[in-house]
Amino acid sequence: MKLPIVALAVCFVVAAGFAVPGTLAGQEYQTSKAKEVSLTGCLVQGSSPSVFILENAKADPRNSDEEGRSYLLAGGSMAVSFSAHLNNEVRVDGKAEMKNSAAQPAGERVKESDLPKLTATKITQVASTCS
Repeated sequence: MKLPIVALAVCFVVAAGFAVPGTLAGQEYQTSKAKEVSLTGCLVQGSSPSVFILENAKADPRNSDEEGRSYLLAGGSMAVSFSAHLNNEVRVDGKAEMKNSAAQPAGERVKESDLPKLTATKITQVASTCS
């Protein structure tokens, strides 16, 4: 009688271990879901013609206390023309996938692959130059 109960308890512990966020085969996986955001920042070219980055992105551009972040942009289900707004200050609406990463040291660039992804559904030009 004790053996089946112990075996059942071990199964529950093992199953719970798979449900806990962490690593799988040495690779981190993301457990947080994308959230709807509206961010204002500078749209710049990435490492290739099809890669775009929203730099110094803030939810409220008037808030000087808010630290700007960079996001790797992706087009959503709607066609969004990033190239038409290069080197402009833009407001991007979409879903941001927040990566679990340490804060970036001031003045250092983060690899594009390490940037959180922002899937844009709408882009609006705020200014013809970046501030």
